[in-house]
Amino acid sequence: MVDTLSPEMTIREMFATTDAKDVEANAAFLTDDIELRFGNNEPVIGKPAYVAMSTDFFASLKSLRHEIHAVWTVEGDVVITEMTVHYERLDGQQLSLPCANIFRLRDGLIADYRIFMDISPVFA
Repeated sequence: MVDTLSPEMTIREMFATTDAKDVEANAAFLTDDIELRFGNNEPVIGKPAYVAMSTDFFASLKSLRHEIHAVWTVEGDVVITEMTVHYERLDGQQLSLPCANIFRLRDGLIADYRIFMDISPVFA
């Protein structure tokens, strides 16, 4: 069960489902009222909106992989990650971009998800 994992393991397992492009397994790590903010885009609020956004995002890529360099757990339920995200576009072009995320967990699930990166090269 997701809520029995440590905060760090919750995030690591969530990224494994992201890299597998498994939207349903990914959504199992989220609260129903999840708020995702990707860069300066408008927030995505609620699990149905997150699932719809993730489905579209995953369909726009051949593959992606999160290479985690560092993880910090703060105040027991806040997790910060420093990563390189490797993307393969549908046209076969590969890109690797730096990324940092902040997660706030509630009852073992991700309630707030902030992504700090410039993803524009992936869609240029």
